[in-house]
Amino acid sequence: MKAKKVKIASEEVEYDIIRSSRRTVALYIKPGGSLLIRAPWFVPAYILLKYVESKAPWITRHREKLKHIKPDQTDLLLNEGDAIPFMGSELTVRTAEGMRNSVTVSGNELLIAGPGIPGSPLKITALTEAWYLKEAKEYFEVRTRHLAGQYGDRLPQPASVSVRKMKRRWGTCRSNGAILFNRQLIKKDRELIDSVIIHELCHLVHHNHGKDFYALLESIIPDYRERRRDLRNL
Repeated sequence: MKAKKVKIASEEVEYDIIRSSRRTVALYIKPGGSLLIRAPWFVPAYILLKYVESKAPWITRHREKLKHIKPDQTDLLLNEGDAIPFMGSELTVRTAEGMRNSVTVSGNELLIAGPGIPGSPLKITALTEAWYLKEAKEYFEVRTRHLAGQYGDRLPQPASVSVRKMKRRWGTCRSNGAILFNRQLIKKDRELIDSVIIHELCHLVHHNHGKDFYALLESIIPDYRERRRDLRNL
């Protein structure tokens, strides 16, 4: 996924926007020098970027202190009211005290409950990541086998389907017929997820990116190249 960047002074700075029910805009410089923008739902992105430009001296000054520090490799911590992506939609994080840990979806909200959950970003994030992984494992197993069956005249069933954390790929197909998917893919739109699944299923027939592979792929998804661009730019 291509990082978003904004020009600050003479440098391009990577940034993320986290939206929630908060009322004000806040800027944070993370270790490594990237910028985090926490913002209300109603503020358009272009307004946020103009605000960022107006804070260029502050950003530059604080980046000098932090850009040489190695970034924390853990995921960004979540808080009450934050929005998270899930299968092309967004869920708002809601928390509650509870006797035991639980994560459920209700409408457009992700309800996280458990002992000491409210006010604990570490616990909220850990439970959310575990939920993502569980959902990804269940969905990719069922959906991959469904699509393989739907196009059974052209695609075989995989030997196995699993999910793991990957840095550079959405999926991969091994020579033994096992298919692995990046757990982050569960955050994407369903059509884009299908395009990755079918891409990997096609590798069970052609173990390369040659002419025959793309002919098979585009016989099933004619707009595959457009979907691939959308996936890359999300």
